[in-house]
Amino acid sequence: MTEQIKTTGRATPGSGPTSTPRAITHPREVAAVVMARMNQVNAKKDELGVSIHGLMEVMQQLTKIHDEQLLAIEQLRRRVKALETGTAGGQPSPPPVQ
Repeated sequence: MTEQIKTTGRATPGSGPTSTPRAITHPREVAAVVMARMNQVNAKKDELGVSIHGLMEVMQQLTKIHDEQLLAIEQLRRRVKALETGTAGGQPSPPPVQ
């Protein structure tokens, strides 16, 4: 490998937060690093999947509430229109719609 990769999962003397990365060339070390990275990617993928599912549930709830509010607004418009036409023509007001 031409790039330097920090080794993970091995406790070697002098390794710690201040140690510098070293080039790894042994196939087993490379495989261990690649597998660790793949596990990190899969964990993030799972977290994103859970987040997306949660957002979809919230979106569905908001859509349902929005539709209910649109229906309520339309019913109120009809009621106002009926009241306006009923009082303007001298007719009695229709009973309230519930």
